[in-house]
Amino acid sequence: MTNGASETSFRDRLEVTLELTIAGEAFSIAGGDIKYFEIEILPYGIFGQAEFWFVANTSQSEDTLFSAFVGTDVIDVSLTCKRERDQEWGEATPMTVKGLVSARSVEERAFDDVSGKPVLQRKYAIHFADRGSVLWRQHHPTALYVDKTMKDLVEDNKPAGVTIKYPWTAATTQYAVRSLGLGVSGNDASFYDFLMWFLDKENLGLHYDSAADDYSIVSEKPDGGSAKTLQKEEIALVEAYFPEVRRDVGNVLNAYTDAATKKKGITNAESVTGVRTDHLIRSAIENDTTSRATLETGRSKQRQPEAVVFFKSFPTTPVVWPNQAKLDTAYGTNVYQSGKTYRVRRTRIVAWAVSQEATDDNAEAANAYMIEHEIDLELAADVTFRRAAFVAPVWPYHVEGKVKSETGEETEETYQIYQDASSQDVYRVKVPLFDDTVVIAPFLPYYQPGHFYFPAYRDQRVLLELYFDRAFVRSFLDFRPGGRLAAESQGNHLLMGKTATDQTSIRHLYEEQKPKLVIERTKDKDWQMITVSEGVIRMETQDKE
Repeated sequence: MTNGASETSFRDRLEVTLELTIAGEAFSIAGGDIKYFEIEILPYGIFGQAEFWFVANTSQSEDTLFSAFVGTDVIDVSLTCKRERDQEWGEATPMTVKGLVSARSVEERAFDDVSGKPVLQRKYAIHFADRGSVLWRQHHPTALYVDKTMKDLVEDNKPAGVTIKYPWTAATTQYAVRSLGLGVSGNDASFYDFLMWFLDKENLGLHYDSAADDYSIVSEKPDGGSAKTLQKEEIALVEAYFPEVRRDVGNVLNAYTDAATKKKGITNAESVTGVRTDHLIRSAIENDTTSRATLETGRSKQRQPEAVVFFKSFPTTPVVWPNQAKLDTAYGTNVYQSGKTYRVRRTRIVAWAVSQEATDDNAEAANAYMIEHEIDLELAADVTFRRAAFVAPVWPYHVEGKVKSETGEETEETYQIYQDASSQDVYRVKVPLFDDTVVIAPFLPYYQPGHFYFPAYRDQRVLLELYFDRAFVRSFLDFRPGGRLAAESQGNHLLMGKTATDQTSIRHLYEEQKPKLVIERTKDKDWQMITVSEGVIRMETQDKE
């Protein structure tokens, strides 16, 4: 806690209530006992701190909070504050934020001059944040989603008590592959990091409504309602802030060899020659280049000029995201912000009680505080999103699978070429780890040059390489039944066909340190073999019983 005045701090009286709910039991702390609190409200969540005293009159057993507070149950937080008195221009309206405790501590005061040296005063301190950010930061799932939507993925990873809305239209678009590898060694990202990474990647926003305590994933910012007038009598200082101007142009580069469009440019009227950002893709689908260029055009939008407002008295009505706001006309028309409509993008309140003594103002509803209160404003027309900093998730990760084929009988080692929704050839691979979910992977030669055509057969055990939005067969993990030769033969074997009674085998091996080539064909009883060894070429054919 910082306990001191700054040039933008002011003194005011606030009515504050802090309520902690632990295992269903509510504990209410009055403003007189709250010696410090801090709140930061952002588009995507809230963060806060609070310090408060409990003062017992005769016995430490009066403190019923302590035993629950030091336990391991989830602690819900609700903090409400408002100025104590109305102003002539408006009635004082409370502001409430809710969240979960993420860290906590207790300072105890034992009284030596009282029999038994009881602890009669305790100073509690908490850090808290919105429910989603607290719980998602501890969530590290590894999962595979096939033919699911992003709404399905987020809902599947939604902690208890979190509510999410999906006005984003593409939330219900179905995707062939989505995977999370957040529990994989070397991946330090949590699900919260993943969510922020995804929103940044897709030019979306996570919007948190601190009053309703719910989230929305959106492609456009909310309206914010009618603009609130920021009263000149309540304001100490207004600053104009100008974000760094982007000077790069963009390009989408398609590395696919037969791509009709290899490069698609993204213009920027403020660019400087020689500065660019290239976005690389590799796709046989022509529309992917155009779609990516459209996405990157949105992501590269320039942030608009902003304003920072410092208050000198606590405002009568809360000014928080996504409220719209404008300056009082009393500022005149010459200030830069005159006539502009803004949207609140950040609210910060820091308040420390004028008296820090535990017994002062005990149990009173209101308290005198030194306060720092500022809001950051963006132009209402600014379409750029603000997101939390994140650790980028890492892909790929690897799991085992078995190749699917519906050609022929179940006992036959056949292969099958499937097609995905864009008519691209694919394998279908069953993944036992994820409840036998079947995922698609491109039908490619992989590590073989193109003149070898040996597709993976039914139940071939393979190593799958999983990315966020695709999967590849990275390697083959076992030999086909009947494919291995004895080590002492130092042989090589090419085995083709469906079963042990319907196949062709080409073996090169050593007998008595001399090379030998054997070509053997089997179809039920029909059998032929050609053997080439030193000085001998032998051809056999027969019907085997």
